[in-house]
Amino acid sequence: MLEIRPPYRVRRDAEAKPEAAESDFFPLVSAAHEFKTPLVVMLGYADLLRSGGLGPVNEKQLEVLSEIHESAERLQGVIQDLLLLWELRASKDKNANKASLEAVAVNESMLELFNFWIPVAKQKAIQYRFRAAHGAPRVSVEPLKLQHIVSNLIENALHYTPRGGHVAVTVSQCFWDRRTTQTEWLFNLERKVNRKVRNAVCIAVSDTGPGIAPERHDDIFLDFVQLPGASSHGIGLGLAIARRLAEAHRGLIWVESEPGKGSTFFVLLSQTS
Repeated sequence: MLEIRPPYRVRRDAEAKPEAAESDFFPLVSAAHEFKTPLVVMLGYADLLRSGGLGPVNEKQLEVLSEIHESAERLQGVIQDLLLLWELRASKDKNANKASLEAVAVNESMLELFNFWIPVAKQKAIQYRFRAAHGAPRVSVEPLKLQHIVSNLIENALHYTPRGGHVAVTVSQCFWDRRTTQTEWLFNLERKVNRKVRNAVCIAVSDTGPGIAPERHDDIFLDFVQLPGASSHGIGLGLAIARRLAEAHRGLIWVESEPGKGSTFFVLLSQTS
């Protein structure tokens, strides 16, 4: 039976006392709220112009409008990330709202998400694979939050993997001995002596990208952190939000990677019946 042993992550002082940074973060979130409405208007008019709804558009104009639309969508994603991060940081109860949790079939949910990113993989000629877990494992999560976590990992993998590389999404059932895992979350499950049961589901996203130095494996999950030399892909919030969402569902997220050898990101969640 597969047994998962997540690495121990030291909690940072900045995370232990987030209120110290809230006063600096609030103006940024207020601005993000103000940007939402005009940005929707901009996207709407860009779509209207591209469709020819206000008259004929030549090829060069269409190209410029497409660039405007793509940039506006990127900005919209940043705004959504800022607002979600604020929601997660401001939440007094870090656990997910039990009323919104569902017993999600992981194989089906991840296959749907995998298929969404197929066009991007084809565009870069990336060998893109999905491996489902045996059986039909379920986890108790907010479905959209789970897809948000893994979608961020797949997007990063496809972005940083060079043309012709490999990206794989794998789901597996496993045993997670939480007695030996140094984490603040605990399963409502007691392990019997010398008996291992499949009590968790592990989702792994692996790539053949540039890899990440071991000393940065923790840093990349902090707010507004980007690796040196990284492209302007986001503002360093995607992995921070993924970590907070995983922990809110009593799970863990981490990376195993070395420079030049690609990366594998893991999401570990408790299995439900």
